[in-house]
Amino acid sequence: MAAPLAAQGARGEGVGYGGAFPFATIFVSTGGSLVSTDALNAAIDTAKYFAVSNDAITYGGGARVHWGRMILGAELATSDFGEEGDPTRGRTVALRSRFVLGQVGYAWWAGRHLNLYPMLGVGTGTMVLTLSDRNGGGAPPAGVEPTFAEVALHPNFTSKPKATYLLFEPSVGADWLVLRSVGDRMGLTIGARLGTKISPNRATWRLDGRKVIGGPDVGPDGAWLRLTAGIGWR
Repeated sequence: MAAPLAAQGARGEGVGYGGAFPFATIFVSTGGSLVSTDALNAAIDTAKYFAVSNDAITYGGGARVHWGRMILGAELATSDFGEEGDPTRGRTVALRSRFVLGQVGYAWWAGRHLNLYPMLGVGTGTMVLTLSDRNGGGAPPAGVEPTFAEVALHPNFTSKPKATYLLFEPSVGADWLVLRSVGDRMGLTIGARLGTKISPNRATWRLDGRKVIGGPDVGPDGAWLRLTAGIGWR
C-alpha cells in the first residue's frame, strides 16, 4: 500500500496532513468586516455630519499558488461602509477603503479536494472619506495645509480626504476544489476565510496633494469574513 500512497502524494493527490500539495486558484471574493469608526465619527460630529457605520461589505479578488506546501497569494479588495445623509442640513458623508495584500500561508491539510491553512497578509490600504455639502460651504485656503476640522466644516460641494495605512491580516481559511471526475485536475473552487485586521501605524491624511493636519486614526481594526469562488487547478 505504501507505493500507491507515495504516488498519490507525488501527483498532489494525497489525503490529509502531509499527504499532498495544495491546489492553486484564481478567485473573486465578498464578505463583511467590522472596524472601529469611533474616532472618525467624533471628528465629523463637530461639523454635524451623521455617524458612519462600523460595518462594511467587502468585494474583490486575487490568486493563490503553491510552492511545496507553502501558499503564496495576492489580493485586491474594496470595503464599502455606505453613505449617511442629513436632509435638514444637506450634508452627506461616505466612507470606502481599498487595500492590496501579499499573502503567505501553509497548507496544514492538503487533500485532493480540500485545502486548510493559516495565512498572513501584509499590505497597504487607503480610506477615502467623501464629505459633501449641497450649499457649498467654501473650502480651506489654497496653499496651506488644512486641519481635518477645517475640511469637515468647509468641504465645498465635495471633498475627498484620503488616509493611508499599513495593514496586517492574520487569518485561517479553507478552499474546496470541485472536480467532475477522478482524472480532472481543473475545476471550480469555493472557500471561506476568517481573520482580523491590524493597522500598526496612525493613518496619514491628505487632500488634493496637501497634508491634512490632526486627522482621526481610521486604520482598520476588527474581524472579517470573506467567501470566495473561482477556478482551481493542481
